[in-house]
Amino acid sequence: MNAKQWFNLHSWAGLFVGVLLFVVCLSGTLATLSHEIEYLTDSKYRALTSSSITNYQAIENTLNKHYSGAQVLYLQRHKQEYLALEVALKIDDAFRFIYLDAATGHVLGEGEWARASRFLRNWHMYLSMGWIGKLIVTSLSILLVILLVSSFYVYRRWWQGFFKKPAQLVLDKRNGWSDWHKFLGLWSMWFMAIIAITGLWYLIEHGLQTAKIKHYIAPPVAVSEFKKQTPTVNAKPISLTQAYNAAQQAFPTLDIRYIRYGNKKNQPIEVRGYNDDILLRLRANRVYLKPTTGTVLAVQKGEDLPLIPRIKDTADPLHFGNFAGLGTKLI
Repeated sequence: MNAKQWFNLHSWAGLFVGVLLFVVCLSGTLATLSHEIEYLTDSKYRALTSSSITNYQAIENTLNKHYSGAQVLYLQRHKQEYLALEVALKIDDAFRFIYLDAATGHVLGEGEWARASRFLRNWHMYLSMGWIGKLIVTSLSILLVILLVSSFYVYRRWWQGFFKKPAQLVLDKRNGWSDWHKFLGLWSMWFMAIIAITGLWYLIEHGLQTAKIKHYIAPPVAVSEFKKQTPTVNAKPISLTQAYNAAQQAFPTLDIRYIRYGNKKNQPIEVRGYNDDILLRLRANRVYLKPTTGTVLAVQKGEDLPLIPRIKDTADPLHFGNFAGLGTKLI
């Protein structure tokens, strides 16, 4: 292709994707900062302290006092210590979300499933259009790749433009707008590359999920065998504190952030957290426990993941920039 053809391709991709890409980028920015938006707009999402300690016993005492008889579905604490800890409960046939201070167990408030963060994330991922919306969003990654690659051919000697001062912006002068377009484009290429590559993965993943092709590691054999067993009638699950202690003993370096109880009695308790791995989702590191005894069934470590599952669990931290707190989110 000659320079003119590359320019036409670059212009076409930019024009075609412009408005839609703006909507997706806007929703992505809001989705990335959705928990911070909730923090600023509603006090129940704000932790009272910034302590890194999670007092499971205090949390259990609070739940037993105010929600006696409720079934704990999961507990989650975000990486950002200023955010409230969240516990999902099943009370009779209703679901309720309780927000507590992790260090003291103090109740900060209650909420429903519908909340700002869920809406913003669904809007970004699906454009509120379900399956076809996700296909549209992920397909934009192809146009991003076209824009990125074609820019190297449209802008000759592009590397010289990083420190070249753009012309002054004047509303009816094309040169200034062109210079600033090139300048900002050059300095955002790294960001564009990350979004394009992770977006391509989401497109591939969407296709694999639609075709029902398994691409994540299967549960450990011990977990699969446990699910086949006949559950013990009327047996109570272990407490949050017991689950935490059992998982910590089995995986000492695990920074536990999530404890989920099974929906059925023959489903294990799943404890998730962060290890010393680079760019991995919460689910990459897990400890599976027997729900009534706390016996360790299996341990999954992110460092042992095969290539495809590793890519799957790395895509989100890269795409949303939430791997190192608020600073990388803002970038």
